[in-house]
Amino acid sequence: MTDGRLDPYRLPEESLRSIAAGDARAPELRLLRSAQRSHLLLVLRSLVDHSGVARARPPRVGAAAPRLGAVASAEAAWCLLAAVQRGDPGAVDAVLADPMVMAWAMRLLRRLRGVGRGAAPSASSAAPLWADVGQLYALAAAAALRAGRDAVVGVPAHRGMVWVPGAGVVGPLSARRWSGAEVRVAAHGAVVRGEGGEVRLPRDLGESAPGWQPLPVLWSAAPWSEEPGAALRFDTVTPYRDFVVSPRAPVRMAGRRSGLWRERVAGACALLTRESPADAVRLAALVRVLVPRAFAASTRGQVASSSSPDAFGAVTLSLPYDEAQMAATLVHETRHQQLNALLSLVPLVREPDAGGGRPLHYAPWRSDPRPVHGLLHGVFAFAGVARFWRLHREFVTGDEARRADFEFAVFRDQVREVAAALLAGAELTAAGRLFVEEIAAAAEGWAKEDVMAEPARLAAHYCALRRAVWRARHLEFDGEAARRAAAARAAGEAAGPLPGSRLRPRPDAIRTDTFGHVVRLYLGTPDEFARRWRKADAAGDVVVGAECAAVAGDADGAARRYAAWAEAEPDDVEAWIGAVLADPGRSAAGELLLGRPEAVAAVRRAAAAEGGEPPGPLELARWLRGAVAAPGGESGESGDSR
Repeated sequence: MTDGRLDPYRLPEESLRSIAAGDARAPELRLLRSAQRSHLLLVLRSLVDHSGVARARPPRVGAAAPRLGAVASAEAAWCLLAAVQRGDPGAVDAVLADPMVMAWAMRLLRRLRGVGRGAAPSASSAAPLWADVGQLYALAAAAALRAGRDAVVGVPAHRGMVWVPGAGVVGPLSARRWSGAEVRVAAHGAVVRGEGGEVRLPRDLGESAPGWQPLPVLWSAAPWSEEPGAALRFDTVTPYRDFVVSPRAPVRMAGRRSGLWRERVAGACALLTRESPADAVRLAALVRVLVPRAFAASTRGQVASSSSPDAFGAVTLSLPYDEAQMAATLVHETRHQQLNALLSLVPLVREPDAGGGRPLHYAPWRSDPRPVHGLLHGVFAFAGVARFWRLHREFVTGDEARRADFEFAVFRDQVREVAAALLAGAELTAAGRLFVEEIAAAAEGWAKEDVMAEPARLAAHYCALRRAVWRARHLEFDGEAARRAAAARAAGEAAGPLPGSRLRPRPDAIRTDTFGHVVRLYLGTPDEFARRWRKADAAGDVVVGAECAAVAGDADGAARRYAAWAEAEPDDVEAWIGAVLADPGRSAAGELLLGRPEAVAAVRRAAAAEGGEPPGPLELARWLRGAVAAPGGESGESGDSR
């Protein structure tokens, strides 16, 4: 510090390039962690400053029990934290390293600011304000506990459970939704007492004990981390583990399911250690907690995972289907952790003009349109995933090698496309352009690498399918232009120029992707793919049946099934797109339908509105293919970019 002012963080251009290229080294990782810790300390200090807006007092534990204290006295918790910090900095560091501390603190700060302005309480927290603020005491108690410092601290209990940040939860100590409890730390050990009983904590907080639920270690990150005792933990108990709603009660996971998580994470981390040690280092440095989430996905289906800038070091995810997918998911989310921390230091995206919304864009890995921040996160995260599969394919053979080639081919092409789109726009800052240029350079190099023929075919099909289906769902062709085109065709005239289309997001039109699932079955588990195909045909599922035939290269079978799909759902543009992509002798009309499916669909609807049988999609595309795009292109603007 100088002159009583905080020294700002500075990120050298070399470090920015290193992070962008996916080569963040120890100095960059230390900088990102340090910046996030400083951010958290500022937030905690701000919480103390804002806590005077709340005057409610928490309940008493009992006649002899101390109050938590008025919420306005949060300064006492801060002072205890500071005292422990002076005697045992590592104890405070261990508490503050819990990502859920930041998750709680950021929500509470927004809530307190709203209360201070007379706004309604935040809908994201179901806790009474005294309990939310009272978690400052839980931080202080956890720090005193780790340091072995004598203390008696009143803390809140949710459904009788007391949060010990960085370690686990105690209880239940009460049957009520919210109550008070007391943490007493002394030389002989620590006891947590509530209105329904007490729990003596073990000396080693990593051990289970009656009434004590620690955060189990999934992977010891110590060999790969500069921080002593670093580990990747599993969190099903802390009240602030949900990125959307808090607090959450603990969830018990069956032993078999818990064992599966342990095996899959351990296997994935071992895989990274063997095949991509640099990714293991970044995982160890930046991710502290995995939070399981429910997600209805079939074998080799999608994984739901997410990170939040409000919870640096935490990742929520559904259970990936094998070690390789788990490893790819961990790499993906580690990239999000890096970018979240980086964006707190360097603006990579320009602020929109006053009153202007942010344009939305096509993101190949998403079914919905995304603002540029989402596009930037996606391109950086999936660049990491592409590199993972690029490395992984060198270590595997057979079906797993075919699968790895497919994943690499898909993600390298998607990253290349999005990086080019970002660089063609004007939404990035100078630092943002430099950042994306590094990603684009890597993707250009990957484009020159060989991929087996069949995975390459399927990757090209998949990327083209997602792009065309996204257009059909979310781009709107001008209705008047469609009516003019339909009238011209009815009059036997040539097609005129096609105007651009306007983005109009339609979340109601999104269908769960099954094609990628089918491809991964085909490449990774051929027997399971064959069973899935037979099951689809037996059930009359023309959608999955058509996709299975297309994936297997059965052009005639795919044509029959896509025709049945289109007959059953004449206006489902996805059936038309699939039929074109499955045809090895694709015509110019087919190329137009893939490039402008929303225009073909709009003109067809206009023709049908005039009465009579509407023309077939390819027949209409043949008539439209002579049209030249009108000046002005397409609009990516949307009235709401949230």
